[in-house]
Amino acid sequence: MKFFLKWLPFVLLLFGCGSINDSWEVDGGGYFKYKINGEGDYSIELGVNDVEPPFYVNNSHSYFLMRTNLEESRHGHQFAFLINKPSTAGKLTPVLRANIGGRMEYVTWMRFENSVLAPMVADSSYVHFDEIIKDSLWTANVNIYFKDCRFGACSDSLPPVLVTGRMRYWVPADER
Repeated sequence: MKFFLKWLPFVLLLFGCGSINDSWEVDGGGYFKYKINGEGDYSIELGVNDVEPPFYVNNSHSYFLMRTNLEESRHGHQFAFLINKPSTAGKLTPVLRANIGGRMEYVTWMRFENSVLAPMVADSSYVHFDEIIKDSLWTANVNIYFKDCRFGACSDSLPPVLVTGRMRYWVPADER
């Protein structure tokens, strides 16, 4: 019995690490951890299809697009931003609107607690990629202001809402 108890922690550790390679780093995906106006510790998991990095095998574009799924947020938040030609050269301003299917649509926006879409306020908004490993790993600090649309309608009389956070995304090995 003493022999069994002596080795029990080691055996449990082995079973606990059995699926360590099943993580998002292997399968693709990542996270977006953020605060709203400096408050809260929110996190949204990024699935493999939530991000379109540039020069991706299945794409032929030069932008980085992140769009979270509402179902991944416990707080009813949804977030999207688009950066043209991302690099580690400094603070990059997200694109507010783009032509999608012949219509100009917002491509950098947020939904607060299942509310209406809140477009970005361009002044002082940026994304800074501090780590880009070829076409496999993308890591950035996010600092984006949005119109205050938390109460069912956007209000120009309220100050913009600041979302700050950290995004990390890993491209699946079989798609690099």
